[in-house]
Amino acid sequence: MLEKSENNLNLLDFGIVGEQLTISELLHSSYVRGREDFQKEVEVDFKKNIQSAAHSSSLLKSKLSEIGVDVKGMFLKVINFNTFKCLVIVDEEDFYSRNKRWNSYKISEDINSTNSRIDLTFSFMSNSEELMVDNVISDGFIFKYGTEKI
Repeated sequence: MLEKSENNLNLLDFGIVGEQLTISELLHSSYVRGREDFQKEVEVDFKKNIQSAAHSSSLLKSKLSEIGVDVKGMFLKVINFNTFKCLVIVDEEDFYSRNKRWNSYKISEDINSTNSRIDLTFSFMSNSEELMVDNVISDGFIFKYGTEKI
């Protein structure tokens, strides 16, 4: 006679044809598969968020060049799943020109307001010989605009 317990399955009209698992084992297996599927979805969404931040940053660079602001470099920092910071390094003359700086901030606000997927904050600083890229990287800005590898 088969032993019946709360941990064994007895399904109406279904017989077990595979490996007989306890309820605990089935629950654990389902949990692990579900967690793996969820993690894959999160990774895909996170990648889309990073791409969205990069696209918005690239758009800012393009718009700034249209108004004569010379962008010397851009760095992107991940704060969390959908929050990013972009450090925009502009030519010293452009940074200290009040009109160009204000227009740059206005354009960045316009770009940021059109993207509801992510929260992207732009910060501007002037280019100088004292700029230490290693310090920027150590502050968490791990992506640099362009194809050059750091």
